[in-house]
Amino acid sequence: MKKMALASLVAIVLAGCGGSSGSGGSSAEVKTGRLDGQVADISHSNKTLSVNGYALRSEGAPVIYRDGVTLPFGELVNGMRVQIDADDNLIETMKLDPSLTGVVTAINGEQFTVNGITMTFAGLAGINVGDWVMVTTYPLADGSVEVVAVQKVPDLGFVEIEGPVSQLDSAAYTFKIGTVTVDYSQAKVDDDDELANGAWVEVYGDMHGTTLVASEVDVEDDLDYDDTEIEGVISWVNNNLTQIELNGRLRIEVNDRTEFDDGRREDLASGRWVEVEMAYRSGRLVATEIEFEDDGNSVSGKEFQAVGEARYRAGVFTINGIEIEINGQTEFDDGLNHDNLDTSWVEVEGRYLEDGSGVGRYVAIEIEREDRFDDEIELEGPVKGGTIWGYAATDNSLAKYEGRWVDLDCDFNGTTLSRCDD
Repeated sequence: MKKMALASLVAIVLAGCGGSSGSGGSSAEVKTGRLDGQVADISHSNKTLSVNGYALRSEGAPVIYRDGVTLPFGELVNGMRVQIDADDNLIETMKLDPSLTGVVTAINGEQFTVNGITMTFAGLAGINVGDWVMVTTYPLADGSVEVVAVQKVPDLGFVEIEGPVSQLDSAAYTFKIGTVTVDYSQAKVDDDDELANGAWVEVYGDMHGTTLVASEVDVEDDLDYDDTEIEGVISWVNNNLTQIELNGRLRIEVNDRTEFDDGRREDLASGRWVEVEMAYRSGRLVATEIEFEDDGNSVSGKEFQAVGEARYRAGVFTINGIEIEINGQTEFDDGLNHDNLDTSWVEVEGRYLEDGSGVGRYVAIEIEREDRFDDEIELEGPVKGGTIWGYAATDNSLAKYEGRWVDLDCDFNGTTLSRCDD
């Protein structure tokens, strides 16, 4: 993965977003349209910068953070994530999209804390406890996070955290983003019907101890990315290469009309750094072009594939007693839903994510029906104690994979495995 010179890796639960300096477009290319990516090659004196490799110029367009809140062009630094509308490489509008904004409450070497979240960044010179900062991060495919920009800003009077919703309690009006509890009881909630576990949100408000008391919650809508070119990390790919997840947040369809630059469809893999041009069609984002922007040696994630009889009781989904998290972003196929999931024979694809303490969880991205009486089975995951996804092998064919994360094809009699091979 391409990195800014001062970027650092941190394994924290917060799933932020941001970017690495893109180079998808040549500086000689003309861009008209919407770009979403990381600032690079900035010149404050010339009022020029690059995003996704396009050389852009500003002639006084405001740098917008929120309605009524703008920053001078001189406050921009390389690494900040921006959303830009350009016309022949002239910036018409520019919006900042940090991962979090708040007050630095602690600094210890390269570690710093904002909004109760501790991160690592090598470029903290000039940043002190008590300063207001904007922090831009990127989630990597393995669940770790890369901090790519920390910029001091004026006192904004409110903090922000963005990321996926978890542990939503609509009765108590609370949810979590990573380790941070959000109280939205007094908040204006954009797209209230879409607020669900797994939804990506931007939350604004005030920190009260370890709780963010929200004044506003914005729920991300795929339609916002219609006709947009965005850069980022592939965090998941399904088995038949028809869907990717970008930056841990956007689910994008790949089809036979998708064009590829500097690679092929078969090169799609978690951890790859790409630039994606996409459109919103028939209720979903579709990739029109994907350009590979790395050498293929990026940080890869752990994907899993489980097959078996589903158990869905009291909101808990398991296969063979192994819990798999489902949320508002989980896609159900073949007529499956929460009501008929229990006792169905299914195939589940998803991501395995670990937090900073090494605790992991399986997160389902796609669930579809599977033939229960098929005599072959494909499983991906860890082999532990001579089993994978709760299935043992009668011929000891799992033994050589003990302790490894593997993708296996096995013979299957409905209960046990045999002749497992990768």
